[in-house]
Amino acid sequence: MTGAAVAVRPATPADAPAAAGVITEALRDKYAPALGARAADVVAALIRDELREPGPSRYWVAEISGSVVGAVHLQLGPGDAGGLMRRLAEEVGALRALRATLVFGLLGEGGREPGEAYVDELGVDASARRRGVGRALLAACEAEARRAGRSRLTLWVTMNNAGARRLYEGAGFSVRRRRRWLLGRLVFGAPGALFMEKPL
Repeated sequence: MTGAAVAVRPATPADAPAAAGVITEALRDKYAPALGARAADVVAALIRDELREPGPSRYWVAEISGSVVGAVHLQLGPGDAGGLMRRLAEEVGALRALRATLVFGLLGEGGREPGEAYVDELGVDASARRRGVGRALLAACEAEARRAGRSRLTLWVTMNNAGARRLYEGAGFSVRRRRRWLLGRLVFGAPGALFMEKPL
């Protein structure tokens, strides 16, 4: 894959396993406590469902030489928290679904403000990092947010994720607020999270 170009395209339901694999591996601090060993399978089922029933979510994959090496999930509107909880319960049971909902809530996932497009998840395979994959995926999000008439792109990142912070800052995001947490330190090993924003 060395030297090959990065190609970004909208994800299809057939991409769900590869996209989920990249996302859950890159964000294992989020998904392992929430969903356990089945995280990639559960996330693949959720992605497949969202791609089959278009709503406020958009997914793209990045490929190098025909292999998926990155994926991103953009939310253009409010998510369906109740629907997510029901779908998670179908996949992993009610107790694990409740735990996942609580873990995701620690990361600031929730309501969106008018004009906001939210980068929910971005993952790049370790073999493809520092090759422009993350920037290409963020560019797809930015273009879609502009097309949808949004005025800013937002995301949360844990304070200890220096590589992601560099990517986002290099793409024009700046920190708007900080959230320190005790429970999050226990769950994610991070002292808190940063809410970042990029005006469009």
